[in-house]
Amino acid sequence: MNGPGTMWNHAAEKWSEVSAQISDDDWAKATTCGDWTVRELVDHAMHWQAMGGGALGASTSPGDEWSTVQPALGAALHDPANLEGNTEAFGGMPKQGVVGLLIGDLLIHSWDLARSIGADDTLPAEAVESTLMGLQRLPEKMLRGETMFGPAIEVGDDASAQDKLLGFVGRQP
Repeated sequence: MNGPGTMWNHAAEKWSEVSAQISDDDWAKATTCGDWTVRELVDHAMHWQAMGGGALGASTSPGDEWSTVQPALGAALHDPANLEGNTEAFGGMPKQGVVGLLIGDLLIHSWDLARSIGADDTLPAEAVESTLMGLQRLPEKMLRGETMFGPAIEVGDDASAQDKLLGFVGRQP
């Protein structure tokens, strides 16, 4: 299995692919993510990627555009020193955990965005499997509620890893 930098790059490539397809008419569209519009979804994703990047040694901060966040965070995640220890910006969470959350956030919101604008919603398989395993290890109390995910949606045992991830985070695959 690849390391966190590579996994994040897979998720980032999917985000880039989908977000490049946003048209001027798409920004006000509703999304699969609560009451958010496409604009609000993109702003949310960029906020967390930039904030996470700053906590992991990238020269990013909330308000940065994807064209700034992607190369800076991608490079930072390939320096093992940036993945050691904990970060106060995420409540003292281990930096490895922050990377996992950033990957998951980017994957899930790539799917949300793709569904909202009619783009291909197929996510990178290895990143999906890794993210699902990581999320399943977190305490339910941390996962469910207003800040992260709603209730899980059951999917069949024979469902794809992507559908299992989506159901786990409360999306209807």
